[in-house]
Amino acid sequence: MNTKLLMIISFLFYLSWRKASDSFLLFCALFAAGLCVCVMIYRMENTRIAADDDAD
Repeated sequence: MNTKLLMIISFLFYLSWRKASDSFLLFCALFAAGLCVCVMIYRMENTRIAADDDAD
C-alpha cells in the first residue's frame, strides 16, 4: 500500500467525520491512520533487512 494514499484517505475520512459527526467515519479515519503507521514501520524494517542482505 502507498503510505501517502493512506494518509490522504485518513484525512478525508477525518474531514467527513468533522462535517457529519458520524462515529463510523471516525473509525474509518483512525483505522486508515493506524494502517498507515503499520505500512511505514513495515517498509522501514524491510529496507533495513534488504540493506543487511546486500552487505553479505
